[in-house]
Amino acid sequence: MKDIRIGWKLAVCVMVLLSVCLVCGCTDDSSAGDGTATPAQTAAPTAQSPQASAPGEVVHYSALMEFLPTMTSNWVTGEKDGATMTYEGESWSQVYGDYTLKSDDSVVGYVAIQDTRGIEGAGYYQMWQSKMTFETPEMKMYTGTAGGYPAYFVENLEDNEYSEIVWVDDRFFVYVMIENGKPEYLTVFNNQIDFDGIAALA
Repeated sequence: MKDIRIGWKLAVCVMVLLSVCLVCGCTDDSSAGDGTATPAQTAAPTAQSPQASAPGEVVHYSALMEFLPTMTSNWVTGEKDGATMTYEGESWSQVYGDYTLKSDDSVVGYVAIQDTRGIEGAGYYQMWQSKMTFETPEMKMYTGTAGGYPAYFVENLEDNEYSEIVWVDDRFFVYVMIENGKPEYLTVFNNQIDFDGIAALA
């Protein structure tokens, strides 16, 4: 049941982002302790402009599993899981991990890594080109970078949930979600994720 919960929470985060982008016409039709920095709110990611990709062979989930972060001693690592899937001629792979803050077990971090190489239009490149932002009293979304790669950040201000979706090398997504925490925890996780190593899998 734990694995199902991880996948569901991250799927909700991604679906909210993609749904908002769809409404706005931007999707395609076909390191220890609390951390010290907050993700920069900028509308100009420094990474190279996204390009559309044709489907190809995905990285097996067992290789992606190696890039789930090993956190500092302030965090307890929970379950990890993954899968490589094929459906109607398209394929993708993904892995999940969960982490709990040792000093407060109500603070939980979830990390997922997905390879979209086997999907037509891999990387949802039009979504990244739009650099869309929005803000309401309950939630805001803005663009920035994580580990030198373009990212969307989503803050649920009512529930103290903070998420990022990082786009790596035209095909990989890294999702990080923090429950009952603060945005600085995203930086703590980013410091433990080897984004360049993930890119090198391409």
